[in-house]
Amino acid sequence: MYPSNNFERPLPAARSNNLPAAFAAMGAALGLTGLVSWWGASLPGIATWFWPLVIVQFVLILAIGSVRAWARNAENVSFVLLFAYAGITGLVLAPVVNLFLASAAGQAIVLQALGAAGVAFGAAAVYGWTTKRDLSQLGSILFMAVLGIVISSLLNIFWLKSPLTDLVISWITVVVFTAYTAYELNVARDNRFGQTAGQIALGLYLGFLNLFLAFLRIFGGGSRE
Repeated sequence: MYPSNNFERPLPAARSNNLPAAFAAMGAALGLTGLVSWWGASLPGIATWFWPLVIVQFVLILAIGSVRAWARNAENVSFVLLFAYAGITGLVLAPVVNLFLASAAGQAIVLQALGAAGVAFGAAAVYGWTTKRDLSQLGSILFMAVLGIVISSLLNIFWLKSPLTDLVISWITVVVFTAYTAYELNVARDNRFGQTAGQIALGLYLGFLNLFLAFLRIFGGGSRE
């Protein structure tokens, strides 16, 4: 489960022209994560790198969030940080990729998860873009929901170790990040936070990635390394 980078107080509305570049960067970042995961799955001892890589991930999220749109080379810096984050995430997910792609059944589960994540993401994105409602007020609620998912996931991994709890958390994750995707598109539509394209892309990337991982756990019956 990967936390969001964008739960801030909105700035005055200003029409965004960053969305095409943001969606292109999101797609490229997801592709990079997939390629690095596939490559990293063959690296010996990759699972032992997990926690150091997670720390690097959080540092990169903070770095991307600190980039200011008015700063010199802000777009280039945010894109570089986004792709660095995507590459590190690929290494973090490499053991999961190795687990699922080792069999035909696992490969089918990955395809199902990709399809389900695509449908949920697409539907939420369309709603967030087309609705006349201002969804920016959901920011604090979604932040608390994501925080609850992170804490409950850690408790289940290290203490409860319950497949049923994992399934419940996974479905809650689907609901929260479907809402989060609608929120991201709604806010990015008018660029209320004055974000760079790279920052918008990171929010969309995190929304899709968390949906995919949640569906992967649901269809995989809670399978994990």
